[in-house]
Amino acid sequence: MKILSAVVVAAATSANGFTNAQSPEFQGPRFEGPRHLEGQANDSPNEPFQPQQNAYPTGPTHPTGGYPPHSTAQYPTPPRNSTAPRTGPPRNLAAHEVQMAEWAMFLHHQFHQRVEIDTERKLSELPQLILEESGIPCSLDQSAMRIANVDPSSAVVQLRASEIPMRVVLNRALAPLNLAAQLTQDGLVITADFTKLARAGIATDRWAGISADTTKKMESDLNKTVSIESDSIPLDEAIATLQEQLHYRIELDIFSLEGEGLSADIPMRIHGNETKFRSVMNRMLRDQNLTFQFEDNAWVITTVTAAEDRPLNRVYYLEATGLTESISQAMQLIQTSVDPESWEVLGGVGTMAPLPTGGSNRTGILVSTSFATHLKIEALFDALRAGTVGEDVPTKSVPFQDPMSSGSFHSGYFCGTCLQAAEGGGNSSGSSQNAPNTPQQTGGMF
Repeated sequence: MKILSAVVVAAATSANGFTNAQSPEFQGPRFEGPRHLEGQANDSPNEPFQPQQNAYPTGPTHPTGGYPPHSTAQYPTPPRNSTAPRTGPPRNLAAHEVQMAEWAMFLHHQFHQRVEIDTERKLSELPQLILEESGIPCSLDQSAMRIANVDPSSAVVQLRASEIPMRVVLNRALAPLNLAAQLTQDGLVITADFTKLARAGIATDRWAGISADTTKKMESDLNKTVSIESDSIPLDEAIATLQEQLHYRIELDIFSLEGEGLSADIPMRIHGNETKFRSVMNRMLRDQNLTFQFEDNAWVITTVTAAEDRPLNRVYYLEATGLTESISQAMQLIQTSVDPESWEVLGGVGTMAPLPTGGSNRTGILVSTSFATHLKIEALFDALRAGTVGEDVPTKSVPFQDPMSSGSFHSGYFCGTCLQAAEGGGNSSGSSQNAPNTPQQTGGMF
Protein backbone atom coordinates (compact mmCIF):
# COMPACT_ATOMS: atom_id res chain seq x y z
CA MET A 1 0.00 0.00 0.00
CA LYS A 2 2.84 2.38 0.94
CA ILE A 3 4.63 1.57 -2.31
CA LEU A 4 1.46 2.29 -4.34
CA SER A 5 1.01 5.66 -2.57
CA ALA A 6 4.59 6.68 -3.35
CA VAL A 7 4.10 5.85 -7.02
CA VAL A 8 0.90 7.93 -7.17
CA VAL A 9 2.60 10.93 -5.54
CA ALA A 10 5.58 10.72 -7.89
CA ALA A 11 3.30 10.52 -10.93
CA ALA A 12 1.28 13.53 -9.79
CA THR A 13 4.40 15.57 -9.24
CA SER A 14 5.72 14.67 -12.68
CA ALA A 15 2.41 15.58 -14.29
CA ASN A 16 2.51 19.06 -12.76
CA GLY A 17 5.89 19.62 -14.45
CA PHE A 18 8.11 20.31 -11.45
CA THR A 19 10.18 18.54 -8.86
CA ASN A 20 10.66 19.32 -5.21
CA ALA A 21 13.47 21.74 -6.11
CA GLN A 22 11.01 23.51 -8.44
CA SER A 23 8.08 23.82 -6.08
CA PRO A 24 5.94 27.00 -6.07
CA GLU A 25 7.86 28.17 -2.99
CA PHE A 26 11.18 27.95 -4.84
CA GLN A 27 12.73 31.38 -5.26
CA GLY A 28 15.84 30.44 -7.23
CA PRO A 29 19.16 29.00 -6.03
CA ARG A 30 21.69 31.14 -4.24
CA PHE A 31 24.51 31.56 -6.73
CA GLU A 32 27.72 29.98 -5.50
CA GLY A 33 29.88 30.43 -8.61
CA PRO A 34 30.09 28.81 -12.04
CA ARG A 35 29.49 25.11 -12.34
CA HIS A 36 32.43 22.75 -12.07
CA LEU A 37 33.91 20.98 -15.00
CA GLU A 38 32.58 17.64 -16.13
CA GLY A 39 34.17 14.60 -14.57
CA GLN A 40 34.85 16.33 -11.24
CA ALA A 41 33.15 16.02 -7.89
CA ASN A 42 29.82 17.62 -6.97
CA ASP A 43 28.00 16.44 -10.08
CA SER A 44 24.67 16.79 -8.32
CA PRO A 45 22.99 20.15 -9.07
CA ASN A 46 21.55 20.18 -5.57
CA GLU A 47 24.93 20.16 -3.85
CA PRO A 48 26.51 23.55 -3.03
CA PHE A 49 29.29 24.78 -5.23
CA GLN A 50 32.76 23.77 -4.02
CA PRO A 51 35.60 25.60 -5.79
CA GLN A 52 38.52 23.41 -6.82
CA GLN A 53 42.02 24.48 -7.66
CA ASN A 54 42.54 25.22 -11.36
CA ALA A 55 38.95 24.19 -12.04
CA TYR A 56 37.99 27.50 -13.62
CA PRO A 57 39.46 29.82 -16.20
CA THR A 58 40.98 33.15 -15.30
CA GLY A 59 38.78 34.98 -17.78
CA PRO A 60 36.83 34.73 -21.02
CA THR A 61 39.99 35.01 -23.09
CA HIS A 62 40.82 31.41 -22.21
CA PRO A 63 39.91 28.54 -24.55
CA THR A 64 36.22 27.85 -24.77
CA GLY A 65 36.77 24.31 -23.52
CA GLY A 66 38.00 25.74 -20.22
CA TYR A 67 34.58 27.10 -19.23
CA PRO A 68 32.08 25.20 -17.14
CA PRO A 69 29.66 23.30 -19.44
CA HIS A 70 26.12 24.57 -19.78
CA SER A 71 23.33 22.58 -18.18
CA THR A 72 19.78 23.61 -17.37
CA ALA A 73 19.93 21.54 -14.18
CA GLN A 74 21.64 24.39 -12.32
CA TYR A 75 18.91 26.85 -13.28
CA PRO A 76 15.51 25.16 -12.70
CA THR A 77 12.52 26.90 -14.23
CA PRO A 78 9.70 27.84 -11.82
CA PRO A 79 6.31 26.23 -12.48
CA ARG A 80 3.97 27.85 -14.94
CA ASN A 81 1.72 29.35 -12.25
CA SER A 82 4.60 30.42 -9.98
CA THR A 83 5.63 34.06 -9.47
CA ALA A 84 9.19 33.10 -8.63
CA PRO A 85 11.76 34.85 -10.86
CA ARG A 86 13.70 32.81 -13.30
CA THR A 87 17.39 32.45 -12.40
CA GLY A 88 20.52 32.08 -14.47
CA PRO A 89 21.11 32.94 -18.11
CA PRO A 90 18.20 32.76 -20.59
CA ARG A 91 17.99 29.28 -22.11
CA ASN A 92 18.14 30.46 -25.69
CA LEU A 93 21.64 31.95 -25.32
CA ALA A 94 24.53 30.54 -27.28
CA ALA A 95 26.95 28.36 -25.34
CA HIS A 96 29.73 30.96 -25.22
CA GLU A 97 27.28 33.63 -24.03
CA VAL A 98 26.15 31.38 -21.20
CA GLN A 99 29.77 30.75 -20.25
CA MET A 100 30.55 34.46 -20.28
CA ALA A 101 27.49 35.20 -18.15
CA GLU A 102 28.32 32.49 -15.64
CA TRP A 103 31.89 33.70 -15.32
CA ALA A 104 30.72 37.30 -14.82
CA MET A 105 28.20 36.21 -12.16
CA PHE A 106 30.93 34.29 -10.36
CA LEU A 107 33.25 37.33 -10.32
CA HIS A 108 30.46 39.60 -9.10
CA HIS A 109 29.46 37.16 -6.37
CA GLN A 110 33.01 36.66 -5.10
CA PHE A 111 33.74 40.40 -5.20
CA HIS A 112 30.83 41.05 -2.84
CA GLN A 113 31.45 37.99 -0.67
CA ARG A 114 32.13 38.73 3.01
CA VAL A 115 35.66 37.92 4.13
CA GLU A 116 37.65 37.87 7.34
CA ILE A 117 41.20 39.08 6.87
CA ASP A 118 43.90 40.78 8.90
CA THR A 119 47.20 41.28 7.10
CA GLU A 120 49.68 43.81 5.75
CA ARG A 121 51.24 43.22 2.34
CA LYS A 122 53.21 44.98 -0.33
CA LEU A 123 51.05 46.13 -3.21
CA SER A 124 52.91 43.79 -5.57
CA GLU A 125 51.74 40.84 -3.43
CA LEU A 126 48.07 41.88 -3.41
CA PRO A 127 46.97 40.07 -6.63
CA GLN A 128 48.13 36.70 -5.29
CA LEU A 129 46.43 37.34 -1.94
CA ILE A 130 43.11 38.20 -3.63
CA LEU A 131 43.31 35.05 -5.74
CA GLU A 132 43.90 32.93 -2.64
CA GLU A 133 41.16 34.59 -0.58
CA SER A 134 38.38 34.90 -3.14
CA GLY A 135 39.41 32.94 -6.25
CA ILE A 136 39.30 36.13 -8.38
CA PRO A 137 42.20 36.63 -10.82
CA CYS A 138 43.83 40.01 -10.14
CA SER A 139 46.47 42.17 -11.80
CA LEU A 140 48.12 45.56 -11.38
CA ASP A 141 47.70 48.24 -14.04
CA GLN A 142 51.34 49.28 -14.38
CA SER A 143 50.52 52.38 -16.44
CA ALA A 144 48.12 53.55 -13.75
CA MET A 145 50.78 52.90 -11.09
CA ARG A 146 53.14 55.17 -13.00
CA ILE A 147 50.55 57.94 -13.31
CA ALA A 148 49.69 57.70 -9.61
CA ASN A 149 53.41 57.73 -8.67
CA VAL A 150 53.05 54.42 -6.82
CA ASP A 151 55.82 51.83 -6.65
CA PRO A 152 54.15 48.42 -6.12
CA SER A 153 57.35 46.91 -4.77
CA SER A 154 57.54 49.39 -1.89
CA ALA A 155 53.95 50.56 -1.33
CA VAL A 156 52.19 48.76 1.55
CA VAL A 157 48.46 48.08 1.92
CA GLN A 158 46.65 47.06 5.10
CA LEU A 159 43.69 44.69 4.82
CA ARG A 160 41.79 44.35 8.07
CA ALA A 161 38.15 43.31 8.17
CA SER A 162 35.72 40.97 9.84
CA GLU A 163 32.72 39.78 7.83
CA ILE A 164 32.99 42.69 5.39
CA PRO A 165 32.60 42.38 1.59
CA MET A 166 35.85 42.08 -0.34
CA ARG A 167 34.87 45.18 -2.32
CA VAL A 168 34.81 47.31 0.85
CA VAL A 169 38.05 45.81 2.16
CA LEU A 170 39.90 46.71 -1.04
CA ASN A 171 38.46 50.24 -1.17
CA ARG A 172 39.71 50.94 2.34
CA ALA A 173 43.14 49.45 1.68
CA LEU A 174 43.73 51.21 -1.65
CA ALA A 175 42.29 54.65 -0.80
CA PRO A 176 45.48 56.03 0.85
CA LEU A 177 47.37 55.33 -2.40
CA ASN A 178 44.67 56.96 -4.58
CA LEU A 179 44.01 53.57 -6.16
CA ALA A 180 40.85 51.51 -6.71
CA ALA A 181 39.80 47.99 -7.68
CA GLN A 182 38.01 47.73 -11.02
CA LEU A 183 36.06 44.59 -11.96
CA THR A 184 36.56 43.59 -15.59
CA GLN A 185 35.71 40.53 -17.68
CA ASP A 186 39.10 39.03 -16.83
CA GLY A 187 38.91 39.62 -13.08
CA LEU A 188 40.07 42.46 -10.85
CA VAL A 189 42.44 45.19 -11.93
CA ILE A 190 44.11 47.46 -9.38
CA THR A 191 44.25 50.82 -11.12
CA ALA A 192 44.28 54.54 -10.37
CA ASP A 193 41.32 56.38 -8.87
CA PHE A 194 41.54 59.46 -11.06
CA THR A 195 38.99 61.43 -9.05
CA LYS A 196 41.16 61.15 -5.94
CA LEU A 197 44.29 61.85 -7.96
CA ALA A 198 42.74 65.00 -9.42
CA ARG A 199 41.82 66.28 -5.96
CA ALA A 200 45.44 65.73 -4.96
CA GLY A 201 46.57 67.75 -7.99
CA ILE A 202 48.03 64.70 -9.77
CA ALA A 203 47.49 63.93 -13.48
CA THR A 204 44.95 66.71 -13.99
CA ASP A 205 46.25 67.68 -17.44
CA ARG A 206 48.92 66.96 -20.02
CA TRP A 207 50.75 69.16 -22.50
CA ALA A 208 51.02 67.85 -26.05
CA GLY A 209 54.56 67.80 -27.41
CA ILE A 210 56.19 68.67 -24.05
CA SER A 211 57.86 65.96 -21.99
CA ALA A 212 56.97 65.24 -18.39
CA ASP A 213 60.37 66.44 -17.16
CA THR A 214 60.04 69.72 -19.04
CA THR A 215 56.54 70.18 -17.67
CA LYS A 216 57.85 69.83 -14.12
CA LYS A 217 60.49 72.47 -14.87
CA MET A 218 57.82 74.81 -16.27
CA GLU A 219 55.67 74.42 -13.15
CA SER A 220 58.71 75.02 -10.94
CA ASP A 221 59.62 78.23 -12.80
CA LEU A 222 56.09 79.60 -12.79
CA ASN A 223 55.78 79.19 -9.02
CA LYS A 224 59.30 80.37 -8.18
CA THR A 225 59.47 83.68 -6.29
CA VAL A 226 61.46 86.56 -7.80
CA SER A 227 62.00 90.22 -6.90
CA ILE A 228 62.22 93.24 -9.22
CA GLU A 229 61.43 96.89 -8.45
CA SER A 230 61.50 99.70 -11.01
CA ASP A 231 59.32 102.49 -12.38
CA SER A 232 61.18 102.55 -15.69
CA ILE A 233 63.51 99.71 -16.67
CA PRO A 234 64.31 98.68 -20.25
CA LEU A 235 62.70 95.41 -21.21
CA ASP A 236 65.97 93.66 -21.99
CA GLU A 237 67.42 94.67 -18.60
CA ALA A 238 64.32 93.42 -16.80
CA ILE A 239 64.67 90.09 -18.61
CA ALA A 240 68.33 89.81 -17.57
CA THR A 241 67.40 90.46 -13.92
CA LEU A 242 64.67 87.82 -13.93
CA GLN A 243 66.80 85.29 -15.83
CA GLU A 244 69.53 85.56 -13.21
CA GLN A 245 67.06 84.68 -10.45
CA LEU A 246 65.25 82.00 -12.45
CA HIS A 247 68.39 80.23 -13.71
CA TYR A 248 66.62 79.54 -17.00
CA ARG A 249 66.65 81.10 -20.46
CA ILE A 250 64.30 84.00 -21.22
CA GLU A 251 64.34 85.19 -24.81
CA LEU A 252 62.83 88.10 -26.74
CA ASP A 253 60.87 87.49 -29.96
CA ILE A 254 62.46 90.53 -31.66
CA PHE A 255 60.83 89.85 -35.04
CA SER A 256 57.30 89.92 -33.59
CA LEU A 257 58.02 92.97 -31.44
CA GLU A 258 59.38 94.96 -34.39
CA GLY A 259 56.31 93.99 -36.41
CA GLU A 260 54.22 96.01 -33.95
CA GLY A 261 56.70 98.88 -33.65
CA LEU A 262 58.27 97.77 -30.36
CA SER A 263 61.93 97.33 -29.41
CA ALA A 264 63.99 95.58 -26.75
CA ASP A 265 64.62 98.79 -24.80
CA ILE A 266 61.02 99.90 -24.26
CA PRO A 267 60.59 101.11 -20.64
CA MET A 268 58.71 98.78 -18.27
CA ARG A 269 57.16 99.55 -14.89
CA ILE A 270 57.18 96.63 -12.45
CA HIS A 271 57.06 96.22 -8.68
CA GLY A 272 57.33 92.69 -7.35
CA ASN A 273 58.93 91.63 -4.09
CA GLU A 274 59.08 87.88 -3.45
CA THR A 275 56.37 87.40 -6.05
CA LYS A 276 55.73 84.37 -8.26
CA PHE A 277 57.39 84.52 -11.66
CA ARG A 278 54.08 84.11 -13.49
CA SER A 279 52.56 87.12 -11.69
CA VAL A 280 55.59 89.34 -12.35
CA MET A 281 55.53 88.51 -16.06
CA ASN A 282 51.81 89.18 -16.37
CA ARG A 283 52.06 92.57 -14.63
CA MET A 284 55.13 93.67 -16.59
CA LEU A 285 53.93 92.69 -20.07
CA ARG A 286 50.20 93.39 -20.19
CA ASP A 287 50.50 97.20 -20.52
CA GLN A 288 52.52 96.76 -23.73
CA ASN A 289 50.14 94.12 -25.16
CA LEU A 290 52.85 91.51 -24.75
CA THR A 291 52.72 88.01 -23.32
CA PHE A 292 55.04 85.06 -22.66
CA GLN A 293 54.98 81.35 -23.34
CA PHE A 294 57.21 78.29 -23.36
CA GLU A 295 58.77 77.39 -26.71
CA ASP A 296 61.77 75.27 -27.68
CA ASN A 297 62.83 74.71 -24.09
CA ALA A 298 62.92 78.42 -23.23
CA TRP A 299 60.64 81.19 -21.99
CA VAL A 300 59.82 83.55 -24.87
CA ILE A 301 58.41 87.09 -24.62
CA THR A 302 56.34 87.91 -27.68
CA THR A 303 53.26 89.80 -28.81
CA VAL A 304 49.72 88.61 -28.13
CA THR A 305 49.07 88.30 -31.87
CA ALA A 306 52.17 86.15 -32.40
CA ALA A 307 51.26 83.93 -29.43
CA GLU A 308 47.78 83.33 -30.85
CA ASP A 309 49.35 82.32 -34.17
CA ARG A 310 51.47 79.70 -32.34
CA PRO A 311 48.94 77.94 -30.10
CA LEU A 312 49.88 75.19 -27.65
CA ASN A 313 47.83 72.01 -27.20
CA ARG A 314 46.89 70.78 -23.75
CA VAL A 315 44.56 68.03 -22.51
CA TYR A 316 42.43 68.86 -19.46
CA TYR A 317 40.83 65.99 -17.54
CA LEU A 318 37.51 66.75 -15.86
CA GLU A 319 37.55 64.49 -12.81
CA ALA A 320 36.63 66.24 -9.52
CA THR A 321 35.50 69.44 -11.31
CA GLY A 322 31.77 68.69 -11.25
CA LEU A 323 31.74 68.82 -15.07
CA THR A 324 32.03 65.13 -15.98
CA GLU A 325 28.31 64.71 -16.70
CA SER A 326 28.35 67.03 -19.72
CA ILE A 327 31.49 67.78 -21.71
CA SER A 328 29.66 70.41 -23.78
CA GLN A 329 28.79 72.24 -20.56
CA ALA A 330 32.47 72.25 -19.58
CA MET A 331 33.44 73.66 -23.00
CA GLN A 332 30.78 76.35 -22.77
CA LEU A 333 32.01 77.36 -19.32
CA ILE A 334 35.54 77.85 -20.65
CA GLN A 335 34.42 79.83 -23.70
CA THR A 336 32.28 82.22 -21.67
CA SER A 337 34.61 82.79 -18.71
CA VAL A 338 38.19 82.58 -20.07
CA ASP A 339 39.18 85.16 -22.74
CA PRO A 340 35.81 84.87 -24.59
CA GLU A 341 36.96 86.73 -27.70
CA SER A 342 39.94 84.42 -28.23
CA TRP A 343 37.80 81.43 -29.23
CA GLU A 344 36.94 80.44 -32.78
CA VAL A 345 33.18 80.73 -32.17
CA LEU A 346 33.64 84.49 -31.65
CA GLY A 347 36.21 85.06 -34.38
CA GLY A 348 39.34 84.09 -32.47
CA VAL A 349 41.75 81.25 -33.14
CA GLY A 350 41.37 79.14 -29.98
CA THR A 351 39.69 75.76 -30.38
CA MET A 352 38.69 72.83 -28.21
CA ALA A 353 37.28 69.34 -28.69
CA PRO A 354 36.12 66.55 -26.36
CA LEU A 355 38.21 63.44 -25.92
CA PRO A 356 36.59 60.18 -27.11
CA THR A 357 34.45 58.66 -24.36
CA GLY A 358 33.70 55.05 -23.53
CA GLY A 359 35.74 52.11 -22.36
CA SER A 360 38.45 53.16 -19.93
CA ASN A 361 39.03 56.60 -21.49
CA ARG A 362 39.12 59.52 -19.09
CA THR A 363 36.65 62.35 -19.59
CA GLY A 364 38.49 65.38 -20.89
CA ILE A 365 38.95 68.20 -23.39
CA LEU A 366 41.75 68.97 -25.84
CA VAL A 367 42.32 72.74 -25.95
CA SER A 368 44.46 74.65 -28.46
CA THR A 369 45.20 78.25 -27.44
CA SER A 370 47.94 80.57 -26.19
CA PHE A 371 50.02 79.81 -23.10
CA ALA A 372 48.51 82.70 -21.14
CA THR A 373 44.98 81.46 -21.79
CA HIS A 374 46.02 77.95 -20.74
CA LEU A 375 47.15 79.35 -17.39
CA LYS A 376 43.70 80.89 -16.88
CA ILE A 377 41.95 77.60 -17.71
CA GLU A 378 44.21 75.82 -15.25
CA ALA A 379 43.27 78.34 -12.54
CA LEU A 380 39.57 77.85 -13.31
CA PHE A 381 39.76 74.06 -12.94
CA ASP A 382 41.81 74.38 -9.73
CA ALA A 383 39.06 76.57 -8.27
CA LEU A 384 36.35 74.11 -9.33
CA ARG A 385 38.17 71.15 -7.76
CA ALA A 386 38.66 73.07 -4.53
CA GLY A 387 34.88 73.47 -4.19
CA THR A 388 33.68 70.08 -5.45
CA VAL A 389 33.07 67.03 -3.27
CA GLY A 390 31.62 63.55 -3.79
CA GLU A 391 31.85 61.15 -6.69
CA ASP A 392 31.95 62.19 -10.34
CA VAL A 393 28.69 61.91 -12.28
CA PRO A 394 28.98 59.55 -15.28
CA THR A 395 29.34 61.23 -18.65
CA LYS A 396 26.15 61.24 -20.70
CA SER A 397 27.30 59.43 -23.80
CA VAL A 398 26.80 56.15 -25.62
CA PRO A 399 29.77 53.90 -24.76
CA PHE A 400 31.76 52.29 -27.54
CA GLN A 401 30.70 48.72 -28.25
CA ASP A 402 33.10 46.45 -30.11
CA PRO A 403 30.96 44.58 -32.68
CA MET A 404 33.39 41.64 -32.50
CA SER A 405 33.00 41.25 -28.74
CA SER A 406 30.13 39.72 -26.80
CA GLY A 407 30.74 42.37 -24.12
CA SER A 408 29.90 40.91 -20.73
CA PHE A 409 31.37 43.99 -19.09
CA HIS A 410 31.74 47.66 -19.83
CA SER A 411 33.94 49.84 -17.64
CA GLY A 412 33.38 47.82 -14.54
CA TYR A 413 29.59 47.60 -14.83
CA PHE A 414 27.50 44.67 -16.03
CA CYS A 415 25.87 45.17 -19.40
CA GLY A 416 24.36 43.24 -22.25
CA THR A 417 24.07 39.49 -21.80
CA CYS A 418 25.66 39.45 -18.35
CA LEU A 419 23.28 42.06 -16.92
CA GLN A 420 20.26 40.19 -18.27
CA ALA A 421 21.54 36.94 -16.79
CA ALA A 422 22.19 38.55 -13.42
CA GLU A 423 18.67 39.98 -13.40
CA GLY A 424 17.24 36.65 -14.47
CA GLY A 425 15.81 37.27 -17.89
CA GLY A 426 15.55 39.61 -20.83
CA ASN A 427 16.26 39.38 -24.51
CA SER A 428 19.23 37.24 -25.42
CA SER A 429 20.62 39.42 -28.17
CA GLY A 430 22.95 41.20 -25.77
CA SER A 431 22.63 44.53 -27.61
CA SER A 432 22.79 47.86 -25.83
CA GLN A 433 19.12 48.45 -26.61
CA ASN A 434 18.20 45.86 -24.01
CA ALA A 435 20.32 47.37 -21.24
CA PRO A 436 18.73 49.67 -18.63
CA ASN A 437 18.28 53.26 -19.80
CA THR A 438 20.94 54.70 -17.52
CA PRO A 439 24.17 56.47 -18.39
CA GLN A 440 27.29 54.31 -18.41
CA GLN A 441 30.22 55.42 -16.34
CA THR A 442 33.59 55.59 -18.00
CA GLY A 443 36.34 53.93 -16.08
CA GLY A 444 33.91 52.73 -13.42
CA MET A 445 35.41 51.92 -10.03
CA PHE A 446 33.95 49.60 -7.45
